[in-house]
Amino acid sequence: MSKSLIWRWITIILIMVAWSASIPPVKDRDVMEVFKKLSTKKVEKLRKLSAGDSEEAQAAKAKVDSFDELLSRAESALAKNLEESGGQATLTPGQALLQAALDDVGWRGARLRDYVDVPVTNKPSNKAVITYVRRRAAGKLHLGLDLQGGTEFVISFDPDDPRIGNRQVTDVRDQILEILRNRIDIMGVLEPEVKTLSDNTISLRVPTVGPSQKAQYRKLIQDSASIEFYIVDPNNETKVNEYERGGDGFVPSPGYQARPFVIESERDGETHTERVFLKKRPERIRGEDVDSARASLDELGRWQISLKFNLRGGKAFGEITKANVGQRLAIVMDGTVYSAPTIQSEILQGNAVITGTFSNEEAKRLAGVISAGNLPVNIKIDSEFATDPTLGADSIRSGFWAAAGGLVLVIIFMVLYYRMSGVIAVVALSCNIVLVLGTMALFGATLTLPGIAGIVLTIGMAVDANVLIFERIREELSNGKTVGNAIKAGYGRAFVTILDSNLTTLLTAFILYKVGTGQIKGFAVTLSVGIVASMFTALFMTRAIFDFCLERGLDKLSMWAFPGITNCSYPILSYRKFTTILSSSLILISVIGFTAKLATGSALGVDFSGGSELAFRAEAGHEPSVSEVRAFLENDLKIKGARVGFKDSPLQVGQKQLELTFKSDKLTKGGADEGADDEVAGTLTTEKLAQMLNGKFKDAKFVEVSNTTVGSLVGSQFRDHAIWAAVLAIIGIIIYISFRFEFAYGVASVVALVHDVIIAGGIFMLFPGRELSLPVVAALLTIIGYSLNDTIVVFDRIREDLSLRRQGSYTEIVNLSINQTLSRTTLTSLTTAFVVFTLLVFGGGAINDFALVMFIGVIVGTYSSIFVASAIISAWHRSSRFHGDEAVTAAVTAEEPGV
Repeated sequence: MSKSLIWRWITIILIMVAWSASIPPVKDRDVMEVFKKLSTKKVEKLRKLSAGDSEEAQAAKAKVDSFDELLSRAESALAKNLEESGGQATLTPGQALLQAALDDVGWRGARLRDYVDVPVTNKPSNKAVITYVRRRAAGKLHLGLDLQGGTEFVISFDPDDPRIGNRQVTDVRDQILEILRNRIDIMGVLEPEVKTLSDNTISLRVPTVGPSQKAQYRKLIQDSASIEFYIVDPNNETKVNEYERGGDGFVPSPGYQARPFVIESERDGETHTERVFLKKRPERIRGEDVDSARASLDELGRWQISLKFNLRGGKAFGEITKANVGQRLAIVMDGTVYSAPTIQSEILQGNAVITGTFSNEEAKRLAGVISAGNLPVNIKIDSEFATDPTLGADSIRSGFWAAAGGLVLVIIFMVLYYRMSGVIAVVALSCNIVLVLGTMALFGATLTLPGIAGIVLTIGMAVDANVLIFERIREELSNGKTVGNAIKAGYGRAFVTILDSNLTTLLTAFILYKVGTGQIKGFAVTLSVGIVASMFTALFMTRAIFDFCLERGLDKLSMWAFPGITNCSYPILSYRKFTTILSSSLILISVIGFTAKLATGSALGVDFSGGSELAFRAEAGHEPSVSEVRAFLENDLKIKGARVGFKDSPLQVGQKQLELTFKSDKLTKGGADEGADDEVAGTLTTEKLAQMLNGKFKDAKFVEVSNTTVGSLVGSQFRDHAIWAAVLAIIGIIIYISFRFEFAYGVASVVALVHDVIIAGGIFMLFPGRELSLPVVAALLTIIGYSLNDTIVVFDRIREDLSLRRQGSYTEIVNLSINQTLSRTTLTSLTTAFVVFTLLVFGGGAINDFALVMFIGVIVGTYSSIFVASAIISAWHRSSRFHGDEAVTAAVTAEEPGV
């Protein structure tokens, strides 16, 4: 084996081992139990050393006693907190261990590094040890609300708070909603659900597992993130000494506070404290003057928070530092002094740094909270519920098995069609899935239905890349080349095509992530990870496998071929008048159908429109499944698109509440008048609905406990961001493709993309009872990536043929290119359709909506890549012939041939 191949295999093995190891543990573990487990080895060693009377034995015995006392104090603190908070803990196990390790009356404290080793750290502080333990305990791959469930926090504020002033209460509520959304989903990978319940009440749902996560979210919600800057008393050292000696007779400096604040810092792995006296009034910089905040490392590798002020804040900060050179400026957030550096000179750049004993997680959390903005008023958590998966266990199970069945079909097809090459592709596909899941685990991403959509697309793109390479190899073999030369030429010619198609989609994903919010960001993260993984497995890994086989004597490579799609010469562009009429008609029907539904109020699902939310208490142990309730609503009551879920009842432990969310036109509150028809214009009374539920599910004994009007999950800011993301993505596509090809190709790509989204969404909306929901948006985003990928492959072949063929019109060359890529287009669509079709047939609920849009999109995307985008290119250059034509030359010189 050559040295080059050996190094490639070492790289592949190291990457796969590292990424595989990053996935477990899948679920969160208890921090206290992980701490005990990690400390077992050192504590057992200390217990052995403690036997005897030597000085070393006495020291070991003291550490063992401290360990036992540490655990006892931490567990007592957790139990006390749980009791005092009414069962809703606000203290995490990590915080309990840190507090227990501090000095106290009759207790000298503990150094946690005596019991737990932290890799690559010589003398870790207690906080560093707990950060390491939390990281080891944390589950790497989280499931979203739709797949796992989570926790709902009902949050409110005082509508009479004087800080509201002349503002509308609902405007303040909406501001709080967006601040909370941004705080909770700092990286855009958590995907919480936030909606309004009343003028001053908000529901926030987050995917959580253990009490530690819940406590972290409670703190994140209630942090005010109020940043203030105070001048430290110039005579601070003297005043601290007086304070420590003087007791009640202490007199502070004029204008300074009477009680000192404490600053924590770390040196040599030890936590040190310092008292500082601050001015009574803060300096003239407010929290809203901070333009951005980010976690960063200082020159010693310690975590800090870098602040950048806006114009007003930068000016005020410059004036403060100019007037107080040589004095200390304390940075205070939520009543805690994080640092008090000395002002060395006037600072005019509008930047500041908060230093302290931060862990990586703390620095990122605080930076996110600061960036999200200050809450305009105080908020409180009124109630808290555990929620079941919104898709329902049956839908999740059927969706999982449907997706698995689809993947099995893809594997079988690839092996039968490409034989040995298919086996290599299957190995690469398996590694691709591991890389995607491993990277998501490293990011701490939350896997939801839109995330699965991204994975489905990346699987399709991974298969597509292999199909591109294999079809190129087939062409080279048919031209009489040896297997080795055919493989080399196949990879070389396919490389630019794969690079262009993936980079275009990656650019789109980047724009969606930077501008989008919520589930749009989640989709963009998964898609980006999948693109990089598919390029690695298709271009690097499969080539290494082929090269290994060649060195072992591979001299024959056989592949099957579908009749009619290989070496064909259909006059595809001769049908362009018919396809133009067909596409225009489908677009017109789609737009009219959607507009008509929009006019009748039946186009937007409850995710976009909001509606009525009803809660019914059920008899413990007799609750029907989410799928059974959804089937009853859709089949018996003809109500489609309702959100169905269960959450814990606040009244009795172990009892569940059924939660139904309808569009407002489906339901009327209260009972009907005597003798009146209960069902009017498609609406039901709440009393009638309760009766019908109990008639269907007698053992559940449903009792209505609440009926509220809720806002949509998709707020105005979400819609604005989504629109901007789409516009910028279109501009980015046109610019990139114009650079790689020419302007006409960029326009044609966008036209094909818009064509596919409009028709796929429009045909979906023509089906009875179908509405626009978040899973449908996820499917439409997937179609964008799929359509781009398909179109770029055809364009790349056109560019190559233009550079190789010297005779014929532009239209003839385009027609030839479409025929040459027809096998690849058909096979990629077929393999993607395998997965989507099984989801459509066997997936229920929201999965069915997602699969139906995807199935339509695969068909329309295949059609547009053959008939629409290429026809636009041909029409743009209708009078062009290859000889001497400037437009053709531009397309050719954008990329030289032979790749």
